[in-house]
Amino acid sequence: MQSAHVFQSGIFQALMSGLMWCFTGAATAQIPSSFQGSSCGCPEVSSRDTVWVTDNAGAGVGTTTWTCDHHYVLTEQVFVNDGDTLTIDPGVVVLGAPGVGRNEVNITVPFGIGLWRSVTYASYPGALIVSRGGYLHADATSWCPIQFTFLGDPLDGSVGLDVQGQWGGVVLCGAAQLNTLALDQSFATNPSTTTGLGTGEDRAEGVVDVSQQDRHVYGGNTDAEGSSGVLRYVSLRHGSTNLGWTQFGNGNETDLLQLAGCGSGTVVEYVECMSSADDGVHILGGMVELRHVISGFHAEDAFECDQSWSGIGQYLFGIQDTTLAVATNPPGESFLYDVEGDDLQDNNMDLSSEPFSTPTMHNLTLVSNGADDASTFHSLPGGEWQNIVTHGTTVCGFEIQDFLSCDGWEAMRTDQYGILSIRNCRTWGDEATGGNLLPAHYDGYLTFGQTAVNGWFEDSLCTVQEVLLQGTFALENGLISSGLDPRPSSDNTVSAYYQATDSRLDVVTYHGAFEPNVEPWFAGWSMLDHMGLYADATTMEEVPGCMDGMACNFNGMATVDDGTCEFETCAGCTYSLACNFNPLAWIENGTCDFNSCAGCTYMWACNYDAAATLDDGSCELESCSGCTFPEANNYDPAALWDDGSCILPSMSSCPSDINGDGYVSSADLLDFLGAYGDVCPD
Repeated sequence: MQSAHVFQSGIFQALMSGLMWCFTGAATAQIPSSFQGSSCGCPEVSSRDTVWVTDNAGAGVGTTTWTCDHHYVLTEQVFVNDGDTLTIDPGVVVLGAPGVGRNEVNITVPFGIGLWRSVTYASYPGALIVSRGGYLHADATSWCPIQFTFLGDPLDGSVGLDVQGQWGGVVLCGAAQLNTLALDQSFATNPSTTTGLGTGEDRAEGVVDVSQQDRHVYGGNTDAEGSSGVLRYVSLRHGSTNLGWTQFGNGNETDLLQLAGCGSGTVVEYVECMSSADDGVHILGGMVELRHVISGFHAEDAFECDQSWSGIGQYLFGIQDTTLAVATNPPGESFLYDVEGDDLQDNNMDLSSEPFSTPTMHNLTLVSNGADDASTFHSLPGGEWQNIVTHGTTVCGFEIQDFLSCDGWEAMRTDQYGILSIRNCRTWGDEATGGNLLPAHYDGYLTFGQTAVNGWFEDSLCTVQEVLLQGTFALENGLISSGLDPRPSSDNTVSAYYQATDSRLDVVTYHGAFEPNVEPWFAGWSMLDHMGLYADATTMEEVPGCMDGMACNFNGMATVDDGTCEFETCAGCTYSLACNFNPLAWIENGTCDFNSCAGCTYMWACNYDAAATLDDGSCELESCSGCTFPEANNYDPAALWDDGSCILPSMSSCPSDINGDGYVSSADLLDFLGAYGDVCPD
């Protein structure tokens, strides 16, 4: 089913006449060939006609193919219905129209617990939603990518990164697992007691099915390995629609790319998400796998996951400019990665349904220009997070929250849930902070929390160390004025112990999302690259120094190894329980001493050693045991433990014989009466 080329509506006639300048009047000198179509046999973008796409009153787009000789304008929230397949050819440009008739209302929530903000439109901003059972085939190439942006974008890289929220974005709905409740969010219909663990459902955020068919429902755990489509070499820009937020501050917003309950067969690789008014990529449950995704310059997070996502991610690059990170829902901190386990804040979670977001995440690079933290872990998150690089923050690379009974703190503790592992990561600060920051920050109420987190990250070989060739960047008027080189300065920094064992991941020997000495995988085909994000640092002046990432004098700014690497000054005992543990050492030299501080550490033992810090199993309770009852015949005042040996004074066999003459007689009675009225001493 193909929508008509002319949409007969006064609203969209006005849009057409007012915004079509971008295809006829914009200068084309700056348009790279990969984005103008000439490199893949498509007509120049300036010469294509326009197809105005509608949802056809709930019938959706049907099974059809969009070709690169047209521009496709999403005039409303458009669906690919259950059973239909939309194929988008390489080189196609899809444009989202702005919403019309926006109305905002604050709703008072009963019992005085806040306001619920609701936003509606007469015609919602253009978006593409793939329903559960539908399929989107957007399989492009590096020399001919597919573009999703807004109606009015001249497609030449001249639109600033500060332009956000101009259309709705792309949503894929699948039938994999969620740890949510049933659609009515009722504990009475808790899926774990009705249809099984992980069978909860939800509705995609920021989407309104005006046909009332509920085509934006996802989850149910009926097809964990299924596919909602293929997105390969796709650029999504300047989108996300805010439809308000709950009284708990959770926004009802589309993202540039929302992956809702998608199965592991869904392909998401070589995807660019830039300038969202909310998140770049939001993963809600399911088993979807992500590879080679760049996400940056958003109002909120580059990446967010919750509702029990258990897929994998490798080679993800998030970049954040703090001046642009201004949330559209109530003000809150924006992160490069927001890791959540469930929807606790909105009481939409199945308490007995696991897993609680346990993805396997390797080789991420998260770059900021002054944010407090690169990532946050809360609401019982999990998974294996490994070989990650964070750069440009002022406090830490990883924030572990502890404000709930089931939070990031409890997820990491092996004596509680033990489902969260963060290992072998590298953190570096901004220009002012440099190495003066923490690998991880405890955010909670426990006074010893930070000390414990420090120990966990030390044991996991997460260190403060500069890795990137050039991690700083700059914007001017929303455009990139100074690029960066996010590649690591050296290879072979990941030992065999920390290399991937999951068969879904590549085995690599470097930290972060990019291979050393190889052009970054987003170069050439992404709009961010064409805007100047990537600046090859290897073309700069040579800087001699030690380039071995494990050396004591490793120089992250060095471009030429000068043979000065040394491995002695940072060598020592790295085992935190050893007597001579050295927290500043990161090279184990086999000197750990487990004897000089060994002894009995149980303070009530007979041989308690106050100087011992390592218990050697020698505690004994016998030599200081005895009778501890003072009234006993064998009372031992030196005894610390009662061994049950107390011998109490013998009692008279005839207590009525007061005078002790062997008979109970009137004489005993007279003795008793003679004492009548006496006051007994205390």
